[in-house]
Amino acid sequence: MGLGGVGANVSARPPQNNNHAAAPRADGWRSIDAITGKAWFWFALVVILCAAPYAAYQAVQLSGGGNVTIRYWNGFTGPDGRTMLRLVRRFERENPGISVVMQRIDWATYYNKLFVAGIGDRAPDLFVLHADMTPRFQQAGFMKTMDHMFSPEWGMSLADFDDNVTRYQKVGGCYYGIPLDIHMFGLYYNKKLFREAGIVDKRGEARPPQTSGEFLDAARRLTKPPRWGFVFTWMRNVAYTMMLQWGGAFFENDGAKCVMNNPENVTAMSFCRDLIAKYKVAPSPENFDAWIGFRQGKVGMVLEGVWMLADLKKQTDLEYGGAPVPQFGPRQADFTSAHVLCMRKGLDGRKLDAVSRLVKFLSDNSLDWAEGGQVPARRSLRETPRFRAMEPQWQFSRQIPYVSFHPFTPMFGEYTSELDYMAERVLRGTATPEEALKTAQDKINEALERRRQMLERGGKL
Repeated sequence: MGLGGVGANVSARPPQNNNHAAAPRADGWRSIDAITGKAWFWFALVVILCAAPYAAYQAVQLSGGGNVTIRYWNGFTGPDGRTMLRLVRRFERENPGISVVMQRIDWATYYNKLFVAGIGDRAPDLFVLHADMTPRFQQAGFMKTMDHMFSPEWGMSLADFDDNVTRYQKVGGCYYGIPLDIHMFGLYYNKKLFREAGIVDKRGEARPPQTSGEFLDAARRLTKPPRWGFVFTWMRNVAYTMMLQWGGAFFENDGAKCVMNNPENVTAMSFCRDLIAKYKVAPSPENFDAWIGFRQGKVGMVLEGVWMLADLKKQTDLEYGGAPVPQFGPRQADFTSAHVLCMRKGLDGRKLDAVSRLVKFLSDNSLDWAEGGQVPARRSLRETPRFRAMEPQWQFSRQIPYVSFHPFTPMFGEYTSELDYMAERVLRGTATPEEALKTAQDKINEALERRRQMLERGGKL
């Protein structure tokens, strides 16, 4: 995600710590939810935003000098930013009447800046959201519908996208975004360690586990302290994947009530804790630098996002492979998110035509984007020989039929923060799964109640 300067992390989400443990909200939604009812503070934020130096945004004025200029914001401040920059430069060369100003803002502050820009009617013409953020920005009235992209004029087909990927972009029967990619979790494994432990197929090649039993067997055989069979990296999303596999519920009433403290989620989190305390195939998260440990050859397996491929591609001394997440619980399931291309409200005329051209260009060329560690959102591109040759992207993409985004709730920031804290408490053994889930559920419901009372008093979203 970037070009140095503002943020050098390569993941497709805000950095937390080395283990992705619970931390104050890095993507800004806790602060947004906390201040929505304070009009005086919005004014101060707008003033600050307008006064901030452009250097804070890593703005790039692309060549071309065309008579239509597109302002384009995203959070790609790592290696993916270089890929996006090359795509946009190519777009300008092929569309000489259009120039683009691309601003890359670290995900840690991106959503706050984008939200405030929308309030001040200064939103960029085109911007990227993670899929689960789309409903929040749509409810705030900042976004234009994009149904026209599926018209014959633009030649994009809704059938080329998976229903479970476009679900968050559809609000009130209209689509408010075009998915650029799908970035799900998968299993990364060290092929060398697998062969040394005898975890191989008939050809002697490393054989990744597909079931809970195979996973535990592999983890035991790989664990020889200080080497570990498995480590927890981004704890929130590993926990969410596990709870999905056990069929746990999270919300009722369209996200208005949290119900995550249920037997299915307790069982899933107990399994996670057992990997540390009972089976002893994973270290406690405070005692190990998880992702770095995998890169150093000290860990046999991790569950991480396809976006981490950019990290691994830089390393020539690690023989790694990628595979779908094993089925730990009663059903297959996996966490995912997506980068979604969105338009500001009020676009029309030649500006709308120019932005639509850019959206279609980026979508049509998303195999170039996928090379850096993403999975194209379009089925037709995933079926090409070029994509099938990409590892581990193609392996990870096999999970698309059963991937799930985080559930939508009006207090999404509170939800993710409490999910972080819940997972950390369970994995560190400072709370039982029941205690941690109950605390998280209570805190989220308190936030939802504050929101309900604010709306009753005439506050705004």
